[in-house]
Order: sequence, then C-alpha cells, then structure tokens
Amino acid sequence: MMPIVGDYVASEVAASQLSFVTLGCMRGTPLHMDRRREIPAQESCSHLFLVLASGCRMQASQLGRSIELAPGNMTLVSSAEPARVTQLTEGNRWSIRIPHRQVADLCMSFEDKIARPIANSELGNLLLHQLETAHRFGPKLDAATNHMTAQFILDLVALCIGVAGDAAHIARHRGLAAARLDAIKAEILRCLGIPDLGLAHIAANHGMSTRYVQHLFQLYGESFTSFVLEQRLLSTYRLLREPTSKSRKISDIATAAGFSDISYFNRAFRARFGATPTDIRAGLDRGGVAVPLAGRRQCDN
Repeated sequence: MMPIVGDYVASEVAASQLSFVTLGCMRGTPLHMDRRREIPAQESCSHLFLVLASGCRMQASQLGRSIELAPGNMTLVSSAEPARVTQLTEGNRWSIRIPHRQVADLCMSFEDKIARPIANSELGNLLLHQLETAHRFGPKLDAATNHMTAQFILDLVALCIGVAGDAAHIARHRGLAAARLDAIKAEILRCLGIPDLGLAHIAANHGMSTRYVQHLFQLYGESFTSFVLEQRLLSTYRLLREPTSKSRKISDIATAAGFSDISYFNRAFRARFGATPTDIRAGLDRGGVAVPLAGRRQCDN
C-alpha cells in the first residue's frame, strides 16, 4: 500500500472467512494498492475480488481499462492479472474474495465486468446489508449456516454482475430471498419490545405483502410468529442471567421484550427452556443444575 498524500497510510482492516468467501472491511485515508499476478498451482485456484466503494471514491485499473467508482458503485478485479486499486478519498470500502470457478459456474461472461463499473442498485444495497450482517455474526455461525451465508453472498454478487437463464433464476431465488429475510429479521430484532409487533407492520415497512413475508420464512422452515417468540424468549433468558438485571422484576423484563401477557410468557418460557424464569435467574433448574441455553440455535441476524 502506498499513500497518495503524505508519507503514511492510516488504515483499519477487518477480515471474515465464510466458507469459500473472504470478506474484507476497510476504512482509511487515500492510498494505492498494487496487486501482482497470482500464480496458483491450478488455474481454477485463482480468485475474483468484488470491490465495493461503499463510503469513498475509488479507481480500478486492469486489462488496460481504468474506471472511477462513485460511492456505492462496485467493480470486479481478477487475481490472475496485475491490477491497481486506488482509494481516492478517505472513507470505507469492502472487498469480497471468491474463487474464480465459483463465479464462473453462475456467470461465464464475468470477464466482461472486470474493471468495468457496476452501478449502485437495490441489489447492491442488499449485498451491502448482507456483508455487514455476515461480518458481524459470521464467527457465531455453525458450519452449515456459514456455508449457506457464503452461497447467499455469491448469488448476490452474480446478480450484481449480471446472469441470465437458469443461473439467474437460481441465484435470484436463493440470494434475494435470503437477503430480504435477513433485513426483515434485523428489523424484528430492533422492534422486539413493541407488544403489538405484527406481520402487517413489518411487511409494509419493507414494501412487501404479508403473504410474501410468510413465504420467505417458510423457505427456511420458520414462521414469522415462531421467530418473534423465539427471539423474545432468548432476549428474556439473556437478561435473566445478567447480574446487572438482578434488581429488575421478571415481569418488567418480559414486558420490555414485548410480552404483554405475563401468564403466556411464563408458559412459553417454561416450554422453551424446561425451567421457570425464577429458576433461570437463579442459574438453577429444578434439580439444582445450571440451565444451559439449549435447543434451537439462536438466529442473530
């Protein structure tokens, strides 16, 4: 890395590995980054980088082409050829590193997009949201969910590049559905404390029909109601185990999580965790053994 102005580069870099995809989130001052040609043991081992100028202006040069990216725009860079990527203004940017063969399976004409501008769009916004969510929660995911998330990101990248035919149908079905469901779940988590949080409210906020939102949950073996209940129960469980919440009434904790009927909360809580809220607060079940957070995997995103 070389500074454009001054004698040093101020840069923060955070990387996340999701199965076959590597995410890079970077923030810093203007700089040049020169990439040498990658010489893999096999040609299929080379990589593509989707460079996303999420909060800065950038420039990319490869294969005799040179383009400038406005904030929100993106482009492809191949590790198989020398390239220069320049951050022109201070800000943040993302990179997605994907094996060449994974992209080629969905989009055989991707080489036409190398060092070409890919304009900002709804797809780009969905991709950015997916990157932020995956970067935040990736380390907490199990292996199967980790791989599934990587596949969702690949699908969105392919759609941003431009795919056609059956590949487009597959990528759109998997990638868009997953990204939209992630956005819906993120809003639900922000609004858990609203007692009358309903399907119609969430659907309207996302410009979707209630039927379509239900369909998104059903694709992954869930329902809107069960997801909201699960997250509210997990929220109360965590707070009951927090020493800082010891002075709060259990009913107040339940109400803050969105439960308006305390009797229903108590029944649902016991059915989910096999112990009462009082038992959990004490860290003991009926047999005097610490109660772990078991059962269904927590969904953080």
